[in-house]
Amino acid sequence: MTGAAARSAHCLLALLGFSAPLTAWTQAAAPPASGYVDRVIENLPPEPIEADDAAEYNREGWPRFLRLETRLGTQPFDATNRARIGYGIYGLLETPNHGTLSIDGTYAPSDSSGAVTLRQRAMPLAGGWLANHELGVINPPAPSITRLPTRIFVPSAIVQGISGEWENTGKGLQLQASTGEAGRLDFLPASGFRKIPGQRSTFGGQWRLNASDPSPLANQGWTVAVQHEDARGVSNLDVPTQASDLIDANSTLFALRHEGAEHRIQGQFLNTQASNVPGGRQGFWVDGEWDDGPRKHGLGAYRLEPDLSWAQQPLANDIVGAYARSSWRTRQWSAEGSLDWLDSVSGRNASGYFATGSARWRLNRDHSFGAGATVRQFNGSAWSTYGDWRFQNGFGTSGLHLELTQGDSDYDSRRLTWDQDWLVPQGWSFATSLGLGRNGALFDQPAESLWSAAMSLSMPLSGRAGLRGNLTTERGSSGQSRHSMNLGADWRIDRHWSVEANYNRSTGRNRFVTSLDPLAPFAPVVVPLSDRSFFAVLRYEPGSRYPQCAAGGRPSDGGGRIEGTVYFDANRSGTQEASETGVPNVTVFLDNRYAVRTDSQGRFEFPFVAAGPRMLSVRNETLPLPWAVVDQGQVKVDVRIRESIGLSIPVQRSE
Repeated sequence: MTGAAARSAHCLLALLGFSAPLTAWTQAAAPPASGYVDRVIENLPPEPIEADDAAEYNREGWPRFLRLETRLGTQPFDATNRARIGYGIYGLLETPNHGTLSIDGTYAPSDSSGAVTLRQRAMPLAGGWLANHELGVINPPAPSITRLPTRIFVPSAIVQGISGEWENTGKGLQLQASTGEAGRLDFLPASGFRKIPGQRSTFGGQWRLNASDPSPLANQGWTVAVQHEDARGVSNLDVPTQASDLIDANSTLFALRHEGAEHRIQGQFLNTQASNVPGGRQGFWVDGEWDDGPRKHGLGAYRLEPDLSWAQQPLANDIVGAYARSSWRTRQWSAEGSLDWLDSVSGRNASGYFATGSARWRLNRDHSFGAGATVRQFNGSAWSTYGDWRFQNGFGTSGLHLELTQGDSDYDSRRLTWDQDWLVPQGWSFATSLGLGRNGALFDQPAESLWSAAMSLSMPLSGRAGLRGNLTTERGSSGQSRHSMNLGADWRIDRHWSVEANYNRSTGRNRFVTSLDPLAPFAPVVVPLSDRSFFAVLRYEPGSRYPQCAAGGRPSDGGGRIEGTVYFDANRSGTQEASETGVPNVTVFLDNRYAVRTDSQGRFEFPFVAAGPRMLSVRNETLPLPWAVVDQGQVKVDVRIRESIGLSIPVQRSE
């Protein structure tokens, strides 16, 4: 038995609960790799170690983590406020021969609701293949070039089913397939999967033509891909009332991409057929981009026929046009702009344009200025503009944001916001927002002047306990008001047990104005927010408070922790303000190998990650429409031994 095999056998026995030493023939194998050893800096006093933290964790074995939860709470938007009990399990095991195995699941027995996802990622197969499998509540996989940002966004469904993805880097091949029942995700106390009518099945493939080229130019050249989705008995209604509400549809997407040293071009053709639309519907779009030193330029064109959809999911349609865009980034300046020339395929709308531009100037280390504007003259007229000033002062970081909008049907909005991220002791965070504004009449909402305030606080009570909270209020001259409150607390009892509690209260109706971008998917105009709910979580983590081995490293490696929030960046500042909330049920990937789903507050955590450079990513297909990732949804972090990294990942709405 080799040294690696001996350590693997030892890890497996340890994971199953056997701590006795292995047989003599196993112990006689090659000695294990030496572990990480703390080194003391001379004359620097050591940090105090709590009694529960003093125990060493086992550095041998496969990277693994397990957390069990019991939840008690009420369901959001449940008028009865009936308390329910729920259970959760989160675990990870990285094996040498079967890839990374993980589970992410919740279940509420009172109404038999829940959502469970089993993942197997990067399992090695013969011939250089790697396999990714998922079972449970999943987003169907797609060829990688079809997930790249383009001018036209192709939506993705959530299904309860099974999927597989197989990749051979040496041959440049990818294959995908999935099938499952359509549905939506609900929230606490157990994130439940709510079925809606229909069954969705997908398959796809991708081939990089020059994959066998060993030269540094191997990543350049041609790539082709195909993606197909078949939907049976789906509906735009949660509860169909007649046979005509159920629709059979299918869509096929062909993609061709070429990458050079300084340019990229990709063309895509889409064909859709649906039982409620006679004949087929087609669309195509081409996106080109090239680099010019610190500048980047792009050109593209598109034509999308009326009633075009992606297997009965909403997609921009009845539009033809071309666009040009450019961006410029330096250490001090950043600027970008784009212009679309638009027309209607059916002739229902006159030709027009859509233009957007923004810039930010870093004046010095303490001050930065930003401004932007968007104009649409197509299918109605609308415009918006904003100005933003961010500066450091003795109280922390301040921001002044002015936004003006003039929409269709004479709807207008004016808003001035002061954001303050206060200077507080290490481990604390405290932010406030104050706003004044005016909204014009919109459908059944009257015109009104309004003021708003928001506060966000996070504070440690001790090394084991902490509090966090978020309060927002908005009052209008029409007598309408909107309030929301989220309060939470957590307490680590010992190495094994911890408690978390949350209380949510919201009243009133919030306004969401549809995007000005004529190619953006439809978003609801008014969303009700009246809700009162709570939940409490009791967590148990077997063994040490830390996992025995770090994810993404060797058994002997130390590591740190990554936690963060995916949030709606409503003002496009790149900083989470007190009034901006998290995005629930979004999948966050670590090194494209480990995956977790955000909770109802948009929070996520990778408890123990090997030291070194790591990549976190969020994909568009897991976001609610019409929100999209920023900078391809990727964040690079450098993890250090025993360091806890906190970060925020913004998503923005197309303007």
